[in-house]
Amino acid sequence: MTQLKPHTLISRLLISSVIIFFVSCKTAQKSTVSTNPVKSTDEVWKASNTSDFEKEIETLREQYHIPGLSVGIVNEKKLAWKKGFGYADIENSIVPDENTVYQIASVSKTFGAILLMQQVEAGNINLDDPIAKYKIDLGARWGSNERIKVKHLLTHTAMGGALNGFKPGYQFRYNGDWYNRLRQPIEQSSGKTYGELLMENIIIPLQLKNTVPSANDSVSFNLTGYNMETFMKKVAKPYDWQNKHIVPVTNFNYGFGPAAGIMSTVSDLATYAIAIDEKKFLKPETWEKVFSPFVTPKGKTIQYGLGWFVKYYKGTKVIWHTGWWTGYSALFIKIPGKDLTFIVLANSQDLSRPFYITNLFSLLNPFRKNLNNTLIASDFAKAFIDHFADFRK
Repeated sequence: MTQLKPHTLISRLLISSVIIFFVSCKTAQKSTVSTNPVKSTDEVWKASNTSDFEKEIETLREQYHIPGLSVGIVNEKKLAWKKGFGYADIENSIVPDENTVYQIASVSKTFGAILLMQQVEAGNINLDDPIAKYKIDLGARWGSNERIKVKHLLTHTAMGGALNGFKPGYQFRYNGDWYNRLRQPIEQSSGKTYGELLMENIIIPLQLKNTVPSANDSVSFNLTGYNMETFMKKVAKPYDWQNKHIVPVTNFNYGFGPAAGIMSTVSDLATYAIAIDEKKFLKPETWEKVFSPFVTPKGKTIQYGLGWFVKYYKGTKVIWHTGWWTGYSALFIKIPGKDLTFIVLANSQDLSRPFYITNLFSLLNPFRKNLNNTLIASDFAKAFIDHFADFRK
């Protein structure tokens, strides 16, 4: 047997000690993790904590030049806390509240996932159906390639990349336009328009009074029976931060489909969140699939399930979706183990835009977090977690 030199033995012992230390710390950290639901009697609801939280949200709103925010927290099957910040309409000094309407942008994808999975449960769609079956053409090198399945559009894994020969299923590359193509299998399999299904299967059953298809899609909006001019008075005006000034957004067309285009409020989204907690719309086993991260053919787990981002934070499952569109942005977070949902709607892009990697400088910064991959890249999400979802308890 080869004898180790003293300095080599010491080095190995030190390395072993460091490894044992980190493993023990990690084990200790896991042992402190609990998914005990938050209760209405918990200290997080004390005035001192909610007041500090409000101050932090207001500070962030000002820091990121967001004109107005509507914010709410759902706990124990009710909208337990709510508040409006800034202005829904700067010119008329209108303060937003839980009933102020916003475009929720890509948070709409969570609704689209439900409607698609309802068709899967009915046996009308198989997630392994090739997109060619529904005459979906993605253009360029992808076209209607038989290897691309419905599940790849749903999980943003259709595109692939140069390193894997652009094979679908191997890589997460977010693509809202391709997600929107899910409209074709949904409509073809159901025999109804996407707007009709949204109204019949979600909005009307939950009595979501201020949730509608985008007003720019007049045919779908008219399914609500609302007078458009009257309804638009409830809508926060869109703004943007340009050249160090907040300016109104005008003449932008907000489309409507599985990827985006639903208009809603904090109050209605709270009702929607409670329905999800109660496992409405889908079977429990289907919800389990929806909230499970997609696994590539090589066994790699990505950060997205079926229409939702899914990750574990200190051992606790967190599911979320962001919304980012011209003049509006949204954040919708659910922590099932804590019985918490956090909802934020904004009338500018900057609830989301600052927390994504959007340029080469950010991409090359090893310390820059990206909301496309991790939730705590968002200062708003981090504030919520720090104040209400202490995973050490």
